[in-house]
Amino acid sequence: MKRAQADTERVVGLGAAQATLRVRPDDVLNIAHTRSVRHELKDLLRTAARQRIAYREVEPEELARIAATVHHEGVCLLVRQRPEVRIATLIERLAGGGLLLALDHVENPHNVGALLRSAAYFGVRGLIAASPRERALPPSAVRVAEGGAEFVPTHFVTSLSGPLAQLQAAGITVIGADAGAGTSVTQLDFPSRAVLVLGSERHGLAPEVKQRCTQLVHIPGTDSVESLNVSVAAGILLAFATRRGARAS
Repeated sequence: MKRAQADTERVVGLGAAQATLRVRPDDVLNIAHTRSVRHELKDLLRTAARQRIAYREVEPEELARIAATVHHEGVCLLVRQRPEVRIATLIERLAGGGLLLALDHVENPHNVGALLRSAAYFGVRGLIAASPRERALPPSAVRVAEGGAEFVPTHFVTSLSGPLAQLQAAGITVIGADAGAGTSVTQLDFPSRAVLVLGSERHGLAPEVKQRCTQLVHIPGTDSVESLNVSVAAGILLAFATRRGARAS
C-alpha cells in the first residue's frame, strides 16, 4: 500500500471500507486486508477487481503498521480525502427540509463516530463540528461510524457562532440540547428545517453558542446521573426530531 499523503486518508473497519467503496469507488487508491476477513470482504474485493483497484493480503502486524492502528478490523483503504463541504452546501441540502447536527467541541472521536452513525441512520443532512484541532474526521471516528461518514458531509470550524448565524439568516431554526433547560423532547414539534446543537459532556453548550439558539430542548430522565453520553443523547433527540417534523421531503 502506498504511503498516506497530505491529500489522502486511511479508512479502516469493515463497515467503513464497504461504504467508501460503494459510495466513492473512484477515490479508492488501494486496499490491504488480512486473511481472516477474506470471506467477509469477497464482495468488496470483487468490486475492487472490476474497478481495477489494487488490493493485497498482508499479515496482521503489517496491516497495523499500514493502518497506524491495531483497531483496523482486518482492512485498510487508502483513499483520496473527501472534498471540504461548505456551509452554503449544507444549507442547500436542507432545501426540501431536514436536519443538520452541530457539535460544540465534542472531541472524543468515538463519540463523533457514534454520532455520525446515528445521523446517517436518521437521515441527517450534514454535520458542523467545532474543534480547535481537527480539520478532518479521524480514522477512528470513521471506523466507529460504520459507513455513516460517507452519507453525512462534515464541515469543521473553530467556532459555531458564525455558522449558526448563517443558518439562522437562511431561515433555519437553531435548537440547542441542554440537559437542564428548555422544552422536553417529548413535547417539542421540530420545524421542517433545523440544526440541532450538542455540546461536550463536560462543558455543555458554550454561552455564546447557547445565545444563538432559538430554543432549547432536553431529554427527561431521573436524577440518578447528571446527563447522558452525548452520542446516546443525540440518538434519542434525532429519533424524536425525525418523527416530529424535521424530515427531508
